[in-house]
Amino acid sequence: MASASNYRSRVFGTSIVVICAVTACGGADPVEQHRYEEPDRIVQQMNENLAGAEHLRAVADIDHSRLAHVAESPMPPARVLVFSDAKLEAALIKLNPLTALDLPLRILTFEQSADGSTKVVHNSFDYLVSRYQLEPERTSMLREAYVRDIETVMRGIPESAVMSFENDVMQPAGIVTIKSPFAFAETLKRVNAAIDAQDDTMHFGQVDFQATAAEQEIDIAPSYMILFGGPGPGGKAMVDAPTLGLDGFCQKFLIWQDSKGDTFLSFNDLLALAERQGASKSIALRVINRRLSKTFSDALATDS
Repeated sequence: MASASNYRSRVFGTSIVVICAVTACGGADPVEQHRYEEPDRIVQQMNENLAGAEHLRAVADIDHSRLAHVAESPMPPARVLVFSDAKLEAALIKLNPLTALDLPLRILTFEQSADGSTKVVHNSFDYLVSRYQLEPERTSMLREAYVRDIETVMRGIPESAVMSFENDVMQPAGIVTIKSPFAFAETLKRVNAAIDAQDDTMHFGQVDFQATAAEQEIDIAPSYMILFGGPGPGGKAMVDAPTLGLDGFCQKFLIWQDSKGDTFLSFNDLLALAERQGASKSIALRVINRRLSKTFSDALATDS
């Protein structure tokens, strides 16, 4: 594994930006540097747009490809920008707490294997409506806000670079939810400890949705997102499926409470995400999927 000094991070409040420092990667990069030029230019443009939007906040900028190279799992260029609209997020979570699994907002810039061109992709609002069974008549204003946020960050990006998934339908079956026998704070502590115990895994950031909602004078139940992942295993899983860098990687754990005060841990079934995207379900992806369920079911076992 690479040492922590091989990563450069910048902290924005509760957010963290993690990028592999090119000069710290060491060794010859199997991905030629010119292949990063256009993806990096597009991400720089989006970061500038994001910095100019007062109602949006940077959460994470994760360079999957360079991080995977450090971990000796080279993959094509792929970089995901994660950003937050606290008011929109709070309104969606009020409708369905599980919507937080697709929050904060994300845009992926990646190299398309077919022709080597750079593409930009994000989930549509219809995807959220489908996956979380939201009532269209209650979400028209939220749709407008979601579209506005995406368009704001993507301002200046060539239309030829923008792609969309063929399938906007995603069933709730793609979400794994475990009821915790512990209180919210103890559940959060145990999940973080389980992540820290894995020597090939790192934290990318966290979002306290309840706290950010309170800043907007909106009251929601406790809801906390942990962004984490293993650049080595993730690189192996994404090498032939870079679009998984949008939804599947980094990985996301949502700890939340329902109206009864019960605490739950929810995360994505990575194979279901791959199915929806039409992406490769590699052996590496299947191994990570099994590992997620076992590791964190064990973390919440009463005898752990």
